[in-house]
Amino acid sequence: MRRGIEARCRAFKRISRPGMLLAGVEDKIGVGMSIQLFQIEQMRGYLAAKFIGSGVAEDVWQEFRFIAEYCKRTKNNKLLIDGTRFNEKLSITERYLAAEESRVFARYGIKVAVVDIPERIDPKRFGELAARNRGVNVRVFTDFQAAEEWLLE
Repeated sequence: MRRGIEARCRAFKRISRPGMLLAGVEDKIGVGMSIQLFQIEQMRGYLAAKFIGSGVAEDVWQEFRFIAEYCKRTKNNKLLIDGTRFNEKLSITERYLAAEESRVFARYGIKVAVVDIPERIDPKRFGELAARNRGVNVRVFTDFQAAEEWLLE
């Protein structure tokens, strides 16, 4: 059963640079624990959410709602998600589930650029297509500069 964001988030801590939020999220996975860290930083014209820890794929998309709400609170309608440091490969089912959860970005009117490593991007871009079919304005990139240019156009 999916728990609320507040119940899952054990620690939020502002760190030295203004506009940056570092969050540690803990979820019980079977008998062990999964820890997923992400960092949200205000960039010029958009927010950047960088997944910087390890965990299971589900940890990532379960944070979409929190990230979308954070965008709304900070009056940002553009978001760059950096998944290059996430260490899991996504199955086709996990891509579908991520696309389902990404609908929250469409509800908040957020344009989303995702940057990931080439080895993890499906050549047919199933996850991107599934999200776009759900009304999400999203594109997946392997290059930060291209992602930022698309996001800011």
